[in-house]
Amino acid sequence: MTMLRLLVLVLSLAATALWAGDVRPLVMEGKSALPQRVLVREAGERLETPGGRSLGPVVPLQQFYVYARQDGWVKVGPGQDGSDLGWLPAQEVADWNQNIVATLEVTAGLERTLFFSDFDAAYEVVEAEDPGRDAAALRAEAEAAEQSGAPSDRIVALGPREAIDQRQRLHVLPILSAEEALFESGAFVNLLKVAVARAQAPSEAAQPIGQPMRAGIVFVVDTTHSMAPYISATRDALREVYGEVAAAGLSDRVSFGLVGYRDSLKGQPALDYAARTFVTLEEGRTAEGFLAGIAQMSEATASSRNFREDSYTGIDHAVTSLDWSGYDVRFLVLVTDAGPREATDDLSGTGLSGQALNRLVHEDLGGYIAVMHLLTPKGGEVGDHDRAQRLYSELTSFPNLPPLYFPVAQGQASAYEAAARRLGQVVVSQMSAGTAPPAEGDGIAEAMGQAMQTLHLAWLGRQEGAEAPDVFEAVIADRDFARPALRPVSIRLLLSKAQLSDLAEALQIIVEKAETNVLDPDRFFEQVLGAAADMSRRPERVSRRQDETLAGAVAVSELLEGLPYRSRIMTITSDDWVRMSISEQQALVNDLYDKLERYRRYNASSDLWVNYLGQPGADGLLYPMLLDDLP
Repeated sequence: MTMLRLLVLVLSLAATALWAGDVRPLVMEGKSALPQRVLVREAGERLETPGGRSLGPVVPLQQFYVYARQDGWVKVGPGQDGSDLGWLPAQEVADWNQNIVATLEVTAGLERTLFFSDFDAAYEVVEAEDPGRDAAALRAEAEAAEQSGAPSDRIVALGPREAIDQRQRLHVLPILSAEEALFESGAFVNLLKVAVARAQAPSEAAQPIGQPMRAGIVFVVDTTHSMAPYISATRDALREVYGEVAAAGLSDRVSFGLVGYRDSLKGQPALDYAARTFVTLEEGRTAEGFLAGIAQMSEATASSRNFREDSYTGIDHAVTSLDWSGYDVRFLVLVTDAGPREATDDLSGTGLSGQALNRLVHEDLGGYIAVMHLLTPKGGEVGDHDRAQRLYSELTSFPNLPPLYFPVAQGQASAYEAAARRLGQVVVSQMSAGTAPPAEGDGIAEAMGQAMQTLHLAWLGRQEGAEAPDVFEAVIADRDFARPALRPVSIRLLLSKAQLSDLAEALQIIVEKAETNVLDPDRFFEQVLGAAADMSRRPERVSRRQDETLAGAVAVSELLEGLPYRSRIMTITSDDWVRMSISEQQALVNDLYDKLERYRRYNASSDLWVNYLGQPGADGLLYPMLLDDLP
């Protein structure tokens, strides 16, 4: 009976697979199904027998399944089918219980991540009267140790100053164990014992050293009825910004593109287009090219079905249709007077929520989106402002940065023109100065300045080949010691293509059964369980207990036990589901539809599927999916 039973079935597919013959990996202590796994500590040889003939080399952080432990040796294999087995000294491997990893977030304003020698050293800072002060002292000590070459007692390494390019020098930090701690202020922090893994080789597409930083900024402009004054204001603002670009000597490094969007043609065919490119980034390298393109842009003569517009389709078009290659700074600027059509709207052209679109911009494109929200009197009359502000703030919220959401009071065209010009000026200023501090009290300058500085750190990381520190095990905190609201790491799940496909299939079953049993929730659970058993390679493990939680129903608790992150749907039982209103059930199903669309796009993001852990074959390619993207 379980939605989540089904989900664990998918996430722990490796743990519930049918093993060949009687040769199976050992099961983790205290578990009934999850196999033991280890990571190789350092380069060495796998042997046919303990102390025997070599079967070939192993590399650091290569993953193996454990088949036996004997007299200081472990018998390991690359898969769960009992083939290609060999032996490694026990001291040359570390146990790894889950496929959960951390990645470093290098953001403007964040100090370098502290890699502690052990949990005790980390607890000393967490429990200090002023954790930020103590962390700063340790960081200074560790930086001095870097210069002198003398090791620091409590800090074994520091994170890089610049961002690590996830496309060129991919890295993950496998989480070996985790403990939850509490700051004196009452804020929670997770202490993570991690190992360090890097992809086997940099991408062939790595940027040549010495290339200057280039910026591509695309304005995504609402071109529905009544938007003519704002189209003109965009033209006038950008004409001035191009002048400042030329004066700063940046004409070959800054380009502006232009996309127009309206609304779904299903709602109003007379709108002519849902989204259209008016200026490519190549054409926008000159003021003449941009101005020629915007001259072709005009407002629609037909009205949309209602006040909302499909702004997400305009953003999606800009992300997927324009050529962003060669641009280090990637910004989209949405100009709109209306709230968006969310994934659940029948007229949504993307099937994506704002959070999912945020992921697409940040994870796949490697950029940011800002929104200039025109608070027109008409939007206030129809009650659209509050909803639009909430959704656009979510759309523009990125790790450790203020939302790039900029409201324009009364929707005045002159105020918007000044804001658009200011945004362009910030880009020019940051491109000229590199690390110029943002102006305090100026919302656009402050927020855009921090985002630009973060992108500059990413560019420096590509230029200088920033990498994770050269240590095997250490303890890090998932919160900044001085400002606990900031997160220096992201937590991700490494998924294979097969696992992502099976997860999508599982969610598809759930939403289909939910929609066909809206008025009969008892049959919904019964049918989901049947489908889960049909999918499972070990159907006898699918629970039939009607009082089971979603987590326990398919042993999901085994998969996630000991980890500091949880899904809100994992504790749902059959009784919980029955007690939910139809609208609550539908909200949950809508969320799963949104996840399905994300998974489809993740599957298509070929440059982010990487062999992190040295596994052979197609299953070695893994995608580092954020835990928030789990159902």
